[in-house]
Amino acid sequence: MDFPGIFIMSHYSFMLPLAVLLPAVFYYFGPSKKRESWASIKTFQAALSKETKKSRSKPTTLKPTQWYRDLFFQLQHLEDHPAVLEPARDELLAMFSRGLSIALSQPQDSIFSIKQYDPKKIWKFMEDDHEKVLAKWTNYLERRKQGQGPELFATTEAARAWLVQQAPVKFVDGAWLAHTHKITTPFPLRHITKDAWQVLSEELGDGDLSKHHVYLYRQLLEDIGCPLPEGHSADFVKPGLWDGVDNRGAWEAAVGQLLISLFPNEFLPEILGFNMHYELITLDTMRAAHELKALNINPYYFLIHISIDNADSGHTAMAIHTVTRYLDMVLATEGEAALEQAWKRVQVGYTLSQTLGGLSHEQDSSNLNFAALNIPLDPLSARVIDIFKAKASVSHQFHCHSRARIGGQTLAQWLAPSMWSDPHPQQHLDLLTALSRAKPWIYPGASSKSLLVRELSWEGRMFGAFTHDELTTLTAWIDSLSPENSAWLYWGFTCRTPLASKDAVGELQDPTRHHPAVLHCDDADRIFTTASQESDSDSDSELWMEQQPLASLSNARLPDVVALWFAHIGLLENTINTPSQTASPLYASILRLLRAQAGFAVEAHIVAGMDEMNRLSCPGLVTIGLDLVSSAGWSHGAKPSSLQEVLQLTGRHGQREESARLANDMLRWGARPDANLGLLLGLAWAFLELKDAVARAPGLLGPESRQVLEAIVARERQSLEECAQELRGVDGAQYKKLVGGYRFGRSALENCL
Repeated sequence: MDFPGIFIMSHYSFMLPLAVLLPAVFYYFGPSKKRESWASIKTFQAALSKETKKSRSKPTTLKPTQWYRDLFFQLQHLEDHPAVLEPARDELLAMFSRGLSIALSQPQDSIFSIKQYDPKKIWKFMEDDHEKVLAKWTNYLERRKQGQGPELFATTEAARAWLVQQAPVKFVDGAWLAHTHKITTPFPLRHITKDAWQVLSEELGDGDLSKHHVYLYRQLLEDIGCPLPEGHSADFVKPGLWDGVDNRGAWEAAVGQLLISLFPNEFLPEILGFNMHYELITLDTMRAAHELKALNINPYYFLIHISIDNADSGHTAMAIHTVTRYLDMVLATEGEAALEQAWKRVQVGYTLSQTLGGLSHEQDSSNLNFAALNIPLDPLSARVIDIFKAKASVSHQFHCHSRARIGGQTLAQWLAPSMWSDPHPQQHLDLLTALSRAKPWIYPGASSKSLLVRELSWEGRMFGAFTHDELTTLTAWIDSLSPENSAWLYWGFTCRTPLASKDAVGELQDPTRHHPAVLHCDDADRIFTTASQESDSDSDSELWMEQQPLASLSNARLPDVVALWFAHIGLLENTINTPSQTASPLYASILRLLRAQAGFAVEAHIVAGMDEMNRLSCPGLVTIGLDLVSSAGWSHGAKPSSLQEVLQLTGRHGQREESARLANDMLRWGARPDANLGLLLGLAWAFLELKDAVARAPGLLGPESRQVLEAIVARERQSLEECAQELRGVDGAQYKKLVGGYRFGRSALENCL
């Protein structure tokens, strides 16, 4: 998906009351400089080194660009940086609240205009948005026809600079869906997440490297003479690479894409909403294609996004269908109240995508429609507002000459008597949010670090302006602003019960319930060492492949088969979590294997689009596994609804601990795809033989399921052969691990079964 434009936004959007300050204090606040759209070439040029030097000399409320670069790298290497999960979730929640606060400035023109879920209204809203874009495109073409110049790229040099500046976003294309549709996805949701995962598959070229969107963008940069390191590499985030270019907005937006899919079982509605907006065709995409062509720069990357994202059979239509199918399912299974909450959460995801690419961080908070949310002030914030109200009556005139602007308004405007004479809850909330950008005066959760508290204390320039009780109230309020509280607007709007990131991330450590689980596995390292020692003699030949099939399966061993069946599906799922890394022949082969396992049709030269979503029957390995559960008879007709239930069910009937242990180990190894890649590929090859054994066993599967399974195995085998050939040529160490992984898997299966 193309990114329409990059904008810089503030880090926090939670309520942050700031006392009415005396003129001497606010003297230090100069007028804020509003950032503008990166889609404007004038703005891009202004943001080069000269502008960067200026901005560094001013106080800022924004996280440093390098902070986002570091997070960008860590999120693409989770197995090496598991500690990043908690701050990552905190940042995602803060982004949700920030997006809500910005998008609510014009609720009549936003997704919030649809108060209650209505599929017809959603389609109409999206069609209207499409028509508005086309109207702007027509006006643009008319301006060009009348002789006006290009609006994005004045020169070839400017175009090259713009393309480089957007690289962080382009190099994570598809990442907002990267963690969806795992074996840990609840089974009733898999038909929904499969539809979303198909969009990801098409972003990654459906296993055809030449169609891979990140690969195409890298080729474009090479064609214009501006090659960059791979997006997941450490070199890509080095500060020296970006000297002279202030593209902080691009990094923040790229991090937003990486964050949104990171917790798929918790934030699925938000992911689907994000996808629905992000797949819209944009005016900037069309203008970029038009103006690049005029400069003799290949516009094909942008042209394919115009066509592949179409609203009839492409990603836009697929995204809308996915949202409506999901919400219809929620209504049918959970009722009206759950539907209302799910729709609000879809709206949150939609606005996150919209605000990551659509509005400035200096949004005028006086227009924010918090009243529409009907969220009251908490008691502590209400007491702080009462303090401000009392101070405003005696300090308004002191600030008439102050140049400070908070949220687009002067201090005098905020402190005007009309603001405080009658109750104005919306304006008060607007003030609290606008003042949230007032570092260094207030540091959330750290009153001792906050300059305002020091200035109000002894030897401060405002000593005596607040009483002891007033300062105690303000201090307590500042200390209450933990990262979790920065998401107050998200929790209030969605009516969800707040959950601290420490607790949420703690649940991820169970590999049967959630991804990502990033536990280190010493036993995998041991297998690697053993495999390397045993593989030296014959890893240069095909003699390591066992020629004898696995023994026939018996009903007594069926619980062990089922446990291993479901666990092995997760072996390679996480290898494609990082779009930039998948832009290689090896990962293209793995993607085709995953498509086969999930029940997607054989790849064609043209993307399937809505054709795939309209297929009546498309069973994958999970569906066949549930057939095995039914064949066993010990589920009493009730199919398990999750991987965890499968393993609990098989554990009650299985006869060997080896199967349960191996199933759990495979899930843990699969969560570390970089460290364990060779082992995972070897295990996947060994499990082809288990599937062959299941297909041969009489009575386990019906004729149709058996035929489907045989076709899946044939496609997997071809992909694994390609992977082995690729590793053998470019990475001998990983090839040895593949051989060892196969041997270990074959031996373990024989022992378990």
